[in-house]
Amino acid sequence: MADNIESILAIDIGSVNTQAVLIARVDGSHRFVARAQSPTTQEEPWSDVAIGARHAIEQLQHVAGRPLMSDDGNVISPEQTNGSGVDICVVTSSAARPLRLVLAGLVGELSLDSLRRAAAGTYSSVEDVIVLLGAGRKNEDMRAKSILAVQPDAVCIAGGTDNGSTVPVLNLVESVALGASLIEPLARPTLVYAGNSALRARVKEIVGNDVPLIAVEGNVRPALAMEDLGPLQAELEALHATTKLAAVNGLSTCATWSHIPVLPTARSFGNVVRYLSMIGDPRAGALGVDVGASNTTLGAAFSGKLQLTVRSDIGSAFGGLRLLSEAKVAGVTRWLPFPLQASELEAFVIDKELRPLTIPPDGRQLLIEQALAREAIRSIVKLARPSWSRLAPRSRGQTTLLFERIVGAGAVIAKATRPGQAALLLLDALEPTGVFELLLDVYGLIPALGAAAMTYPLSTVQAIENKGLLSLGTVVVPTGAARPGEVILGLKMSYENGGDLDVDVAAGTLEVLPLPPGLKATLRLQPRRGIDIGRVRKSIPVEGGALGLIIDARGRPLTRHLPSDPEMRRDQIQQWLWDMGA
Repeated sequence: MADNIESILAIDIGSVNTQAVLIARVDGSHRFVARAQSPTTQEEPWSDVAIGARHAIEQLQHVAGRPLMSDDGNVISPEQTNGSGVDICVVTSSAARPLRLVLAGLVGELSLDSLRRAAAGTYSSVEDVIVLLGAGRKNEDMRAKSILAVQPDAVCIAGGTDNGSTVPVLNLVESVALGASLIEPLARPTLVYAGNSALRARVKEIVGNDVPLIAVEGNVRPALAMEDLGPLQAELEALHATTKLAAVNGLSTCATWSHIPVLPTARSFGNVVRYLSMIGDPRAGALGVDVGASNTTLGAAFSGKLQLTVRSDIGSAFGGLRLLSEAKVAGVTRWLPFPLQASELEAFVIDKELRPLTIPPDGRQLLIEQALAREAIRSIVKLARPSWSRLAPRSRGQTTLLFERIVGAGAVIAKATRPGQAALLLLDALEPTGVFELLLDVYGLIPALGAAAMTYPLSTVQAIENKGLLSLGTVVVPTGAARPGEVILGLKMSYENGGDLDVDVAAGTLEVLPLPPGLKATLRLQPRRGIDIGRVRKSIPVEGGALGLIIDARGRPLTRHLPSDPEMRRDQIQQWLWDMGA
């Protein structure tokens, strides 16, 4: 687009809140100017998300001191000579319900696993799986009945490498098509075929015209050792947009303001993580996590290659009981410095789902909410981690994946009452290693930045460079076998304005060293033999943040170093909170 883009309005419509963000050129460079937030008006009595979007824009007008809407309630575009309006408007949304999917594959550990990974990168929920071969296979009648029972929005079918299996794949398609045809015509699922590319024409003949069919231009498993998820994910995103997003009342009005089609918030988030991975060391990547009210999103990117994972069934407000069924009550309470009964925890998650707009009224409930967020993140990391190694470039001697930047988003993280709470939550949940910068999306900018990148990428680059994301500081995480209290790392920090700080880091400790925002320093690390810091260089340039320099020598995996005795464990958690100023 033209270089004379002066201002961008980004609207993100979530399941609970809607926010409007203004990015504008200030002193020759694009910067975050202001944001405003309003409850999403998707439910009764409004049943129109455009109402909440207009409320957010009205508040933004007041904060920014410039008119953004016309008298008829539409966004003024382009920016006028009197300073009103904006040149570009973009809209993102995570308010729609997820696609309900049934996955059908030939072999569980091949085609079906590829389908799972493809679905995990979109707003979808897997309701059932069908395996033709191997353990858990169902006969044709049972396959058809399972589809009839679930009545999904779509059935994803995969199987056979390109020019590979034919008869088993076609048999699978026949049984799936039979099951779909048993459903009422207006409720029939869309069949999404992403198997052996040579069979697309045959698949169309079998399915016919009675059941909707999308034949993906690409096989999710073109060869036994190759996976191509992009085309299927693109089709699922498009299907979600045309069925679920289109069903959100009022979103079509907001879409008329936008210069691009409404973008899924998760995809916008992934755009920013992808950009962050292209800055600095090409061997290291970027990792981002966003805990929203209804969805938890995780993005890992290496040199611009992104693996996006979305859990549409767990968020900070909804899906709490599902999370408890997976993580168990003990999994949540292990992060708390006080005892908590199972009944109280269950009552908390139920109340949160009934009243998602409420904020914790005291420190106790805040820590409970953050403990739930830890387990939500850990659950999605477990789901996503197996796919990361395929993206990361190989480095000699490197045994773990390295991330140069890690960013946290979502109100439960970004709106923590103290920076130390947000940092500790991310470190506990993600368990990263090496040396990296920890960032926080305190202004809720990432959906705006990711969408703006689709229209005017320079605005995203400049807004990030102009501190659109808050730096909590640099984190050093040494790992390796050591006894508690044993010195494992020598650290020397030489400040740019003069003075040195020498520290011996002991195993099992967590501490924060002073390095204020804007202050630069040189960090020299001398790990003991057998201790890994991810990369060993003579010196590492670092810059201060809201916390400073964080040394996390608690060990990995972290849960192995938590005391088994409940009282001792609670004392340990309390100590970590004190250590982080949390």
